[in-house]
Amino acid sequence: MSIKKDLIHIILMVMLLTVLHNSNNQFIVIICILLLTVFFVQTRTEWNRLRKKEVEDQRKFFIEVLTHDLKTPILAQLRCLELLYDEKFGEFNNEDQKEILFQIKESCHYVLEMISKVLRIYKLEKGQAPILHENISLEDILLQSFSTVDPYAKEKGVEFVYLATGINTELEAEKRDIKMVIENLLMNAILYSKYGEKIFVKFEKTSRYLKFEIITKGNVLSERDCKRMFNISCVNVPNYSIIGQDISLYLCKIIADCHRGKVYAESDGEMYNKFTLELPLVKSKEPNLLQSLIMSY
Repeated sequence: MSIKKDLIHIILMVMLLTVLHNSNNQFIVIICILLLTVFFVQTRTEWNRLRKKEVEDQRKFFIEVLTHDLKTPILAQLRCLELLYDEKFGEFNNEDQKEILFQIKESCHYVLEMISKVLRIYKLEKGQAPILHENISLEDILLQSFSTVDPYAKEKGVEFVYLATGINTELEAEKRDIKMVIENLLMNAILYSKYGEKIFVKFEKTSRYLKFEIITKGNVLSERDCKRMFNISCVNVPNYSIIGQDISLYLCKIIADCHRGKVYAESDGEMYNKFTLELPLVKSKEPNLLQSLIMSY
């Protein structure tokens, strides 16, 4: 049916062009030009529609590949590696063998985590994962997150200093997502800190927002880096980016947008960087339309 339709359009356009070329009647010329314009606009609109559908189909295929063809085998590999690491099939001859197996297992965990983050971004952007608001305490989540990132902090020799001020940090948000954001921001702070430095963490509160702030001393961000840090669509990324970090930071932005908050980076240009998560204290009653909320800070 599509081929017949295209053929009819071509024949009509050829006929109109022929009439336009041979006619001396001004009225007929104008009609032909208008009809050719209509055909062109219709063709262009149809092409754009088909292109969008093709892109969306490719996106869905990519997500299906992530979900079934990659995530499922990695889960199976992890189960086998855990059994081997626990020596369910026999003991290791030496500790080096066990250490290598542990590194392989950690690598699989990391890949699985990256796949989960990409899937989460896709579902949030497409509105397929509604935010489940619940009463949470950002201070409690922060203390839990310290335990998660502690091995990485020790590896770089940095220390987190929590400047507790007694602020009530309770609000309504999805705990799993907010915990993911805080952990990613803490990891990012470790990445941008110099060896042996202290990383200061605190909360600030206004009448409308609760701010979670991390202040680091280390690799100073430029104004350009600050603007691009949480936007994975940019071609150039900060100089100190590590594998998977851009995806993690972009997920922070998507989650903040979904909660009608924002996440951003600042720098004094000389010594200190600051990473901030800002969340509203009152849950909005409006529908969560993510596409209209995504923006660069």
